Amino acid sequence: MITERVAEQWELELDDLFVTIGHRFGRVELRRRMRDCLRSLLVPVPPRTAGNWPSRQATPP
Repeated sequence: MITERVAEQWELELDDLFVTIGHRFGRVELRRRMRDCLRSLLVPVPPRTAGNWPSRQATPP
């Protein structure tokens, strides 16, 4: 379980990461998109079981 202290530490580390690599993105909009993408990768994902996997594979376009 993630405590409030751990969450604050993650927030500080992410802010440091954004400062470190943010200059590589020329526009503010791109920096914000990069930040949002990184944060979305770190969102907790519910576990998947065999019951909620698709029953068939998707067909390619």
